[in-house]
Amino acid sequence: MLRYGIVGPGTHAQENLLPALSCLEGARLTAVAARRPEAAAAAAARWGAPLWTADWTDLIEGEGRAEIDALVVTGSPELHAEVVGRALAAGVSVFVEKPPAPDTATLEQLVAAERGAPAGTVAFVGFNFPHAQPYQKLRGTLGGHGSLRSLDLRMLSAKPTTPVWGCATVVESLLQGLGTHLVDLALRELGRPDAVTARRTDIGGDRYAVRIWLDYADGRHAALLVGNYSNRLEYRCELVTDRSAVGVLDQLGTLTLALPADASGTAALDGKETLRYEWPIRRGGYGRTGYAPALEAFHTAVLEGGPGESTLASCVEVYRVLDEAQRQMAGRP
Repeated sequence: MLRYGIVGPGTHAQENLLPALSCLEGARLTAVAARRPEAAAAAAARWGAPLWTADWTDLIEGEGRAEIDALVVTGSPELHAEVVGRALAAGVSVFVEKPPAPDTATLEQLVAAERGAPAGTVAFVGFNFPHAQPYQKLRGTLGGHGSLRSLDLRMLSAKPTTPVWGCATVVESLLQGLGTHLVDLALRELGRPDAVTARRTDIGGDRYAVRIWLDYADGRHAALLVGNYSNRLEYRCELVTDRSAVGVLDQLGTLTLALPADASGTAALDGKETLRYEWPIRRGGYGRTGYAPALEAFHTAVLEGGPGESTLASCVEVYRVLDEAQRQMAGRP
């Protein structure tokens, strides 16, 4: 049984991470830390944790350290970086929500701490979309139809419309909040790009569309769109293989597969038909969104002594791509 502490039991944690953690076999929440004592006490009571504190350092360096085996931290990038740095130095494994740091320089410092941490200490960045069950099903379905050549990824939201997390601009905030998801997914699938191109469109009223293109010397390509001009969170990805198989995942709920007429295994499909799969609502929740599988992957890595599949080091290229995108957009009207 691994005992978990959580730092930052806010709305996101209450809606996603804490429910997912409560369903994780072999895991028990034993401690909660929040800035406000009443928030820490309320979350501890709701989720059955015997210990709460208004000082998160107590879970790493104080008496609370004896009550936990691993930490989950969800808050601002500045908080993430501070907690992760001190946790790694103390040999405490930590699951950190994305983005794990406010900037590339800070992330590189955390990577150094990750490398220098005591053996068996795991740092795991909680990108949920690659772990989402519908996405895994899509990748598994495409797996027998060639290797990926093209990715088209789209994520829109209604916010932010003001700078958050200490960012200087709304666009920087948008890239931290949404852009990290898409760049991470593209790099997991295609690797480090040979060229990055970025353009921004001002929609009006502090609303923007940001397009980022990743190009590869062998002709592979990823097109990413993030924006804050939708009235809800929208997510869509389209994957195309070198055998012209096309897989689409819309809103983590609808999977569509189209194959060319001469593809092997088309069976009932002809050249104008598609296979469509609606992810059942009864399978909804934290497996569908990827939070439960991501936490399970972290849990397994801690039990096995690491390092896990979503390290801090693996995020550095994500940050560098976003840095280049911001550089190209700086000063554009």
